[in-house]
Amino acid sequence: MMRTSKKKTPVIDPDIKPYIVYNEHLQVWVGLKDGGREAVFSDNFDDAKPLHYEEQFRTLRWIANCKLEKEYI
Repeated sequence: MMRTSKKKTPVIDPDIKPYIVYNEHLQVWVGLKDGGREAVFSDNFDDAKPLHYEEQFRTLRWIANCKLEKEYI
């Protein structure tokens, strides 16, 4: 019998509004690289990845080590 892993998808509370993060150069956050040690930003707004929780923003602010702003969508 083969085992299959069941990946749990996070349940997003409908009351929580997603937001996009901008850096000091008005670039949007698009992800992490180097094993999550470096934040990647882009000038293309369509590449932006939304965040949902305050803990995510605090972690990103720590990793990016620059001034960040969030805009709710």
